[in-house]
Amino acid sequence: MNGFFLVNKPKGLTSFDVCHKIKRKFNLNKCGHNGTLAPNTTGLMVVACDQATKLLKLLFEHDKTYEAKIIFGYDSTTLDMDGTITKDIMMNFTKKELIEACEKLAKEEEQIPPLTSSIKVDGKKLMDYQRQNIEVEIPKRNVKIYDYTILNDPIMINNHIEFSIRLHVSKGFYVRSFARDLGKLLNGCAILKELNRIKAGQFSLQMATDLDELTINDLKPIDSIFNFPKVEVDDYIASLVKNGVILDNRQTTLNEPFYVINNCDIIAIYEVYKPQIYKPLLIFK
Repeated sequence: MNGFFLVNKPKGLTSFDVCHKIKRKFNLNKCGHNGTLAPNTTGLMVVACDQATKLLKLLFEHDKTYEAKIIFGYDSTTLDMDGTITKDIMMNFTKKELIEACEKLAKEEEQIPPLTSSIKVDGKKLMDYQRQNIEVEIPKRNVKIYDYTILNDPIMINNHIEFSIRLHVSKGFYVRSFARDLGKLLNGCAILKELNRIKAGQFSLQMATDLDELTINDLKPIDSIFNFPKVEVDDYIASLVKNGVILDNRQTTLNEPFYVINNCDIIAIYEVYKPQIYKPLLIFK
C-alpha cells in the first residue's frame, strides 16, 4: 500500500476526514494529503499511503488550479460560507470594474493569508490566534497567479452579486484571500461561496475517483507518480542503503532525487543533502 490515491473530495468532509476514511478502509498505518481543503471545498486531493507519506513534501511544491464562485457583500470569520457572517452589505459595480480588479490582483506577487490558515507566526498557528481572539500581524507571502479566466458575467442573486473564476496559481496561494482582496478593490467585501480544486501539478480532477468508490486498483505506485532517474548499485552498497547510508559522487552526481535500484528492484529514494552528497528520503521495507 505504498502509493497514492487521487480522490475527488465531496462537500461536507475535512481533509482529515478523507484521510481517516481511506486509512480505515484499507487498513493503512499512515495516510496524508497534499494540501488542506475546507469542508465545503470539493475537488482533487492527492492522498499518500503508508511510506509514500514521506514524499508529500515533494507534492507541496505543485502549482494548483481552482474554480471558485465568489459572492460580494458578505464578510465572514473564515472568508467563506462556512464561517459566521460578520458583514452583509449591498454592492454595485460593473463588469468592467470587476475585470479591472481581477487584472490588478493578477499582477500582485504578495498575499496576506487568512487568519484561519495553519501558517505559524512566532511558533503559533494563525487559526489559534483567531480562536483566542488575539491580534497578530500577518506576514505577506510570495505567491503568483499564472493565469485566470472569468467564467461568467456577474449576476445578482438575493441582492448579492456572484461570479465564477478559474485561477491557476502558485503554491501557497489562498483563494479565500483573493476573494477578500477582490471585494476590497470593489469598495466592499467578498467571500468564497464555492471552491473546486481541478488540478494539482500534473494531476487533474479527471484522473480522480470519488471517495466512496475507491478500490485497491486505484492506488498509484510511487514510480508512476515520480519520474526520478535511477541509480543502480551492487549488493554491497544495497545492504548499506537499506541501513540508511549516505551516498556520494562515487555512486552518482545527480542534482535531484533518484531511485536506488538493486537487481531490478527499487530499494530506496534518495535526495540531495549537499552538492554530490545524498541522504535517504524513503527506504522501502
